[in-house]
Amino acid sequence: MAGNYGGDHMYRYVYGASDIRPIAWPRLCASRWMLMLAVGAGLQFAAALALADATQATTAVEARHEASRAIPLERIDSNYRTAVIQVLGDTSLYRRLPTKTVDCDPKLFTFLAQNPETLVEIWRRLGITHIELKRIGDNSFKLTDNSGTTGKLTIVEQNCDDRAQNRIVMYAEGAYEGKPFARPVKAQCVLLLRSGSMTETNDRDYVAARLDSFIHIDRSSIELFAKAVHPLVGKTADRNFTDTLQFISNFSRTAETRPASVERLVSGLPDVSPESQNQLIRIAYQCGSTAKQTGVSVQTSPRVSRAPN
Repeated sequence: MAGNYGGDHMYRYVYGASDIRPIAWPRLCASRWMLMLAVGAGLQFAAALALADATQATTAVEARHEASRAIPLERIDSNYRTAVIQVLGDTSLYRRLPTKTVDCDPKLFTFLAQNPETLVEIWRRLGITHIELKRIGDNSFKLTDNSGTTGKLTIVEQNCDDRAQNRIVMYAEGAYEGKPFARPVKAQCVLLLRSGSMTETNDRDYVAARLDSFIHIDRSSIELFAKAVHPLVGKTADRNFTDTLQFISNFSRTAETRPASVERLVSGLPDVSPESQNQLIRIAYQCGSTAKQTGVSVQTSPRVSRAPN
């Protein structure tokens, strides 16, 4: 489990009690592990690990082809279809991050996957990130990390439900300006997020998530640099993905045990619409109500590892 970034004092300040499991602060926020793929810092996601089992990170050709076939090009937003095809056909770097399974309410997971700006604003309210992710359209977001990275992310196709049987295809493009590069580095990226859920024998719901990334870097010299540094930064990217999912899992458990605390945290979030705030609050109280009705403890959590289809 990831470390408790931010410290117990922040946890007690937000939740006001010591009987709730602290949320593990991810090293990078959700917007970053998605959007940084599309800019200079997206070089992180190139790694050359040998193909092991379905839960491990890989850059194998077989995984790349499977992920590419799983993207329904005929359903992609027509405004972005050509750009998506170009990235898939001219990929500088490909990586499948490790598949992870976490204890989480499927409906809450789906909401956060479709509304990443909400998760980012939660972190900003907690004071653990300066990254800004603003919704600029029905399915588009603008990113700035105040450290040289700017980008735009668009959900170009999605098929989701309340049981987290999800497929979300994203197209991102952006630039990084800063050291060690003399000129801005531009990149484009296609991301495929898939998830699935099941109820285990302890009557708790678990969500498995997998992220495939296809990156095209505009400058061949930078592409060579990216391939040279991938062993170190690729592992960091894997940990970021794991930490983010663990955060969502612990947030879900907090919703079960103290939904009023989630309401206080979410209410009035900047750059999150009142409708989205209210929807997340409703989900939190539904989590709490379900937990009371079933009487299932959040402590009865077996270790499972099931890959989404």
